Amino acid sequence: MDHALVVPDSSGAIVEHSLVIGQEFPDVEACRRTLKDIAIAMHFDLRIVKSDRSRFIAKCSKEGCPWRVHVAKCPGVPTFTIRTLHGEHTCEGVRNLHHQQASVGWVARSVEARIRDNPQYKPKEILQDIQDQHGVAVSYMQAWRGKERSMAALHGTFEEGYRLLPAYCEQIRKTNPGSVASVVATRQENCFQCLFISYRASIYGFISACRPLLELDKVDLKGKYLGSLLCAAAVDADDVLFPLAIAIVDVENDENWMWFVSELRKLLGVNTENMPRLTILSERRQSIVDAVETHFPSAFHGFCLRYISENFRDTFKNTKLVNIFWNAVYALTSAEFESKIAEMVEISQDVLQWFQVFPPQLWAVAYFEGVRYGHFTLGVTELLYNWALECHELPVVQMMEHIRLQLTSWFNNRRETGIRWTSILVPSAEKRISEAIADAHCYQVLRANEVEFEIVSTERTNIVDIRSRVCSCRRWQLYGLPCAHAAAALISCGQNVHLFAEPCFTVASYRETYSQMINPIPDKSYWKESREGTEGGAANLDIMIRPPKTRRPPGRPKKKVLRVENLKRPKRVVQCGRCHLLGHSQKKCTMPI
Repeated sequence: MDHALVVPDSSGAIVEHSLVIGQEFPDVEACRRTLKDIAIAMHFDLRIVKSDRSRFIAKCSKEGCPWRVHVAKCPGVPTFTIRTLHGEHTCEGVRNLHHQQASVGWVARSVEARIRDNPQYKPKEILQDIQDQHGVAVSYMQAWRGKERSMAALHGTFEEGYRLLPAYCEQIRKTNPGSVASVVATRQENCFQCLFISYRASIYGFISACRPLLELDKVDLKGKYLGSLLCAAAVDADDVLFPLAIAIVDVENDENWMWFVSELRKLLGVNTENMPRLTILSERRQSIVDAVETHFPSAFHGFCLRYISENFRDTFKNTKLVNIFWNAVYALTSAEFESKIAEMVEISQDVLQWFQVFPPQLWAVAYFEGVRYGHFTLGVTELLYNWALECHELPVVQMMEHIRLQLTSWFNNRRETGIRWTSILVPSAEKRISEAIADAHCYQVLRANEVEFEIVSTERTNIVDIRSRVCSCRRWQLYGLPCAHAAAALISCGQNVHLFAEPCFTVASYRETYSQMINPIPDKSYWKESREGTEGGAANLDIMIRPPKTRRPPGRPKKKVLRVENLKRPKRVVQCGRCHLLGHSQKKCTMPI
């Protein structure tokens, strides 16, 4: 007798379950799973009468109902076959939504395909989908445990992730020669402490073609074991973030920041001698300041303007004051900056005390000595936040694989994009140059000698030196692209303005940045779980890395909401270069020349 039943599988697709005498199962577990699925789909309770190595007997739990199945092991092979089947039910079945067969293991199998595609699948969504698809109610805890079990089956346990780290680092170094990958454990108990990864493709791209600018930031990890994800990121020619090095540490503290920046210094090695002095942007926590001063003593270390502006806004809570503050931030000369400070002091004397805590030399365009090329805020903050959101439920190796796959995709997509560009400069730089050329028509140009020019307007005169690539307004030096004054001078002597941009803005540099490949890493089933990646060399080959002691406490974690709009660069107040009034550019100025 053939009893066919159509039920949804773990992915939600409709499949047919049927029972027929002579039907075979690979093993007793497969038989048990099939019968459990049928019991849930047909809404009856299954009672196991006998289950051992040679037979499996089950019946309907309702007294008097004749439904019964007898499955026996086939001789000489591991398979089981149905010997006896009474497939008719005379009982009314399970009348409520709760079902004894809907165990944590069944929940795990039911959601496995969804979790493979979406690790962010929430227990609340799981229990709702199970009720909609199967007509069964499970508790939140069952859904949570089912997800945990399914995640472990798909990605391995969190504990296995830490154990695999030495082998994973070894695979990175083998498949991507020249990459840096190391893991550090505590000396006493071999608990995880630090992981540092930087791919050769990223190292080459930064040293060969990126501007000498680095962002440093971190985000807290809220998985089973707590920690922090650290990142050092550069900016490519088209003003897009370029991750250089990534680390996971058991806790964010002075020691781990010092270690991370020291690894960054070793990674760059002697190459920094051939580069201009680095400019580093961060929130300037004391641990980061100390690490940068120790390992990059000659670097210019400035504040992220988003961090500065939020602190200023929260301190004074005065919209007019904040607007003047932004004008001061972007003032190109010390005279302009001091005039804005005077305006702020008229509103609040407390501004001067705030400037003592946050010296303008560390953030103001007019005083900061490093070159930021118009890049003032930490784009890496949003990137880290997204990574933490996408990966916090994954074991550490799977987390790093998620990041590697994303980097690989970015490299491939941007490499193809760069090939399609036919201009001298990348699109963002082309746009700024076009704006400068449009504004250049407002000026009178007087040539002083072969390389120096006077650029005259109704309000002021600026001096441009096209050989040194300097303008007295300072915009050319600060942003790396010819300003409107420089454009006027270059056009007057028949030069191509685009050729006077810094090399880091060229399409050639962009292509060079992404010219190297991030190679794939084989599945962990092919790894040798060697301990070569641990610090200490051969003496530590047998070390088994344990999880950190910073385990997540029980209960629902408090969520810190990070508003994406706060991560974006604040809107700049436009100021005319001729009349110096706010709200319009020099190009749209109506004042007579």
